[in-house]
Amino acid sequence: MKLPPGQKRVLEALAALMREGLSPTAHDLTKALGLRPQSLRQHLEALERKGLLRLHPGGHGRPTHLELTLEGRLLAGLAIPLVGRIPAGPLDLAFEEAEGLLALPGKPGFFALVVEGDSMAEYLLEGDVVVVERGPKPRPGEVAAVLHEGRTTLKYIYPRGKRVVLKPHNPAYPTLELPAEEVEVQGVFRFLLRGQEALEKLRLLWRF
Repeated sequence: MKLPPGQKRVLEALAALMREGLSPTAHDLTKALGLRPQSLRQHLEALERKGLLRLHPGGHGRPTHLELTLEGRLLAGLAIPLVGRIPAGPLDLAFEEAEGLLALPGKPGFFALVVEGDSMAEYLLEGDVVVVERGPKPRPGEVAAVLHEGRTTLKYIYPRGKRVVLKPHNPAYPTLELPAEEVEVQGVFRFLLRGQEALEKLRLLWRF
């Protein structure tokens, strides 16, 4: 979503305050941006109409608290959507509905999945949270989330002309060679969260 310059400036300032661990109010933004309260109010109401922000008036002269919605957090680069579980073993159905947010800096195209199966062990373990990026073309040998016949898997990918090779890390699983037109790259692996780190992030996320 492309925002007008004024609204974009307000959203970025709000995100900056939230990165500092603050629960911002309209008064905080007025001071941070040097805007007149009425001008700021117009921007905030426009962001609320677009579904990026919720306004919580304090009443009786108290400041209005500001809450970014899911879409607002994603647009502001404050979170990465967790869209489900991905089988890193025999191909299985992947869930494509967002289950929560990773409270991590992100950018458009980033999304997270939970690993299931052991075809990528010991590189990726069951329960790991992997962040992948939708859009870039994978280089040979990169790990990618790929869709084939409605099923998703994490594998090393090797494009070979009109065919593509999907290779597991675990030698107990077979390497697959498939027609390229039958394989959709959903995202390229960027980083992972493991163990306690993943659990702590996930505890923040299961909220919608």
